Amino acid sequence: MLTIATVTVAAACSFVQAGHAAPPTPAPVASLTPAATAKLWRRLAHHPRAVRRAADCKPARAIFYAATDWLRLATTLAQNGSPCAQYYVTVPPLTSDKSQPRPNQAAQIRALGPNMHALAEINYSGWSNWVATNGGDWFTAGVTARQRMAAAGYDVTQGDAWAMNESSTAVRRNTGNARSNLEEFLRGLFDGGGNPAKGVVFVVGQNQGGDQSAYKITLQTWLQDSTFWNTVAQYVSDWMQESYGDMRTYAVQGASAQQRRDSLVQYLGHPLALANAGADLSAAARTFLASSYGPLANGAWSWSSSFGWTAVTFDQMQDFVSAQTYAERAFDAQNAFATDRLGFAWAPSNTQGLSSSDFGSQTAAILTRLAQAVRDSAATVDPNDPGIGACGPPGVNQWCQTVVPGAAFTTQWAAFSTWTQTGATFATPPVTFTAGTVAGPLTVQLKTGSVVTTAMADTPVTLTTSSAKGQFATSPNGPWTPSVTLTIPAGQSSASFYYQDTAAGTPTISATLAGQPPATQVETVAAAAPATLRILSRSATVVGGQTRLFSAKVADQYGNPSTAAVSWRLSLAALGTVAPASGDSTTFTASSTAAGRGQLVASVGSLSDSVLVKVVRPPLRIAGTLVRHAGGHLAVTVWVVRGTARAPGVTVSLVVRLGSSVVARVSGRTDAHGRFSWRSAGQLPAGHYTAKAAIRSPSTA
Repeated sequence: MLTIATVTVAAACSFVQAGHAAPPTPAPVASLTPAATAKLWRRLAHHPRAVRRAADCKPARAIFYAATDWLRLATTLAQNGSPCAQYYVTVPPLTSDKSQPRPNQAAQIRALGPNMHALAEINYSGWSNWVATNGGDWFTAGVTARQRMAAAGYDVTQGDAWAMNESSTAVRRNTGNARSNLEEFLRGLFDGGGNPAKGVVFVVGQNQGGDQSAYKITLQTWLQDSTFWNTVAQYVSDWMQESYGDMRTYAVQGASAQQRRDSLVQYLGHPLALANAGADLSAAARTFLASSYGPLANGAWSWSSSFGWTAVTFDQMQDFVSAQTYAERAFDAQNAFATDRLGFAWAPSNTQGLSSSDFGSQTAAILTRLAQAVRDSAATVDPNDPGIGACGPPGVNQWCQTVVPGAAFTTQWAAFSTWTQTGATFATPPVTFTAGTVAGPLTVQLKTGSVVTTAMADTPVTLTTSSAKGQFATSPNGPWTPSVTLTIPAGQSSASFYYQDTAAGTPTISATLAGQPPATQVETVAAAAPATLRILSRSATVVGGQTRLFSAKVADQYGNPSTAAVSWRLSLAALGTVAPASGDSTTFTASSTAAGRGQLVASVGSLSDSVLVKVVRPPLRIAGTLVRHAGGHLAVTVWVVRGTARAPGVTVSLVVRLGSSVVARVSGRTDAHGRFSWRSAGQLPAGHYTAKAAIRSPSTA
């Protein structure tokens, strides 16, 4: 007689998706409806059904994680079983000591038929405590777990196995010794003290919604660890990725069953899709996953966190498990697996406050739908649409069509079909330094997308510069070379270097990883202290009143132009003025009254240079002539200037004509205002008079 215990104990479920804390869960029990389950179990165990296997029924391994209610799950699967499927149902360990398997359960599951098998849940955190408490090692922990399994009634010779729960994010991220610990634990579980048996690993999942770019890069890095994948391939039969879907990214208004399927496939199959995209980088992982990978889809109801989001009515959950089964079969067909691998987590939680009877009947309906979907998805209803039978009979398809208001597909998981390449980038910001000095240490690092990545093997990165005078070194003391190849050691993400340059400017340095475009960074090199100063014009003669531009060049010891301010002055102030008094250039304005020689001096600090400046008086010239006829007399005025100043005492000759006749020919000196004036002695008739003035040189005056 079957007896189903209903003793209240602490919760055993500890599957938590990344980013969520598990809410309190009910105590794990063998069945939420013990009487009904016992009755069905007796009928199935003592009167097994003879189910004929159809010719088109594809072999499958159907693996179920049960946080509770495991025996009701197993009996429902057996009642609606597929003749070509092997069913595996986990049994949680004792909650008082999670390193102790729950006894007297495996035989009850095996009794349901030759294709029904019990999986002893091996709780990783529970055994971690065992290792710490007993001072043991992980291999011994695995062997001990197998021994305890056998004592609790699990028999690997009859198809039972172990299921390691909670392969944590520390393994994915390669934190500390997480990977090597897991490898040793799996080796011990497989070995079992000389009784080898492969088992199942449940891998901690990732929410279906949100930004998955960082997760993708972390997963890529893990997939490149060929040592890990080659090792676990020896011990693991089924690598099950927790894929606890969110109905808000599935139940989209107006979407067909096939559109929903394709969106689910991207999520459910993303680890293998990414391994396939990695080519040689992920070859070991791809080989292992191609023969062992399966998604652990969401049969948990009703949850708003931890197990995805399934806070819907029970009939909508029936629809969801049908669609996920359809997607799992389609995924298996896409990858041409010889044996399909289906998986679901079963963790009923009465978050909607239903009565015990309503909660029992509604979860029973979901279980039945799940079992029938697994069974019916095996048949070839449509050769071009594998698994469509999970959605209902041909022509009916009553499932795979429910709607949740506001639901929308997510496109994040499509990116897992392509591999994001790892490249080099600069971890330190651009620097400004003085020519001839050493900048650094500067750091170059590996990045995949936006995520800093650890090198799987020693990785060379080549550094170059656009400057003809730039050089690199791995030490601040050199040796210096125009290009250098750094090695980022395996297990590290970065390496440092030093840079120097004697050419002022903005050189671009590049870091190149083989096969990838270079990362570039622009540095700023400032000129060193001024070392030379030179006025570009070496001498000049300037006419009084005129100007001349002078420029100076300041350079450092490497010939780089300096921005240091130049100061200008005249050795003889009377010669003129300079403006501005500070700057790269200045304008000299010669005096219009003085003449002579002097030095124009430029200086920067202790540096100076000078040029000879000669100022000459400007020539005399006639500035203007005015002819007037007033009161019968003719008057002529002549102005003489030197530069811009009136010129007194200058001898001027003047010829006045009326037509071709000379009226007057006179000469004289300009007055103090630079004027020479003449007036006819007598009256002259009106007419067109012209006056021509000329300056007489001293020799002809």
